[in-house]
Amino acid sequence: MTTRAVILQRAFARIGIADYVFDVEPDERAEARLTLDGMMSEWDAAGVALGYTPSGGADNDAVMMTTPAWADAVIWNNLAVRLAPDYGKTILVDLRRDARRGYDLAVSKTIVIPVERRATPRVVGGGARYYRRFGF
Repeated sequence: MTTRAVILQRAFARIGIADYVFDVEPDERAEARLTLDGMMSEWDAAGVALGYTPSGGADNDAVMMTTPAWADAVIWNNLAVRLAPDYGKTILVDLRRDARRGYDLAVSKTIVIPVERRATPRVVGGGARYYRRFGF
């Protein structure tokens, strides 16, 4: 399981703002946390339910993510795409491609298409024949 701090750190690293080069201020981390909560809420509303538990504004980034392990890269790539404009960074083509492919993977793994029920078909020979109107 991955912590929320790892997701935020990887998202900042994908846009070129890593902790080892630039210091990320606590208010920037809080803003990134809110962006993550908003993104996951939008996905949940769209039917991509990954089981994410929102932070609720708490500053604790050591909380374990409740999402599946395969979704970690999907989350940090899409979070990086959302954070990049806030920091004046351009979104690289590779990042955009990885984010799109990851989101498509998440959609294909989580969205369930409801089965359409059809009306009960008529039994062959069950009546309603045309010639019965004329008394044949």
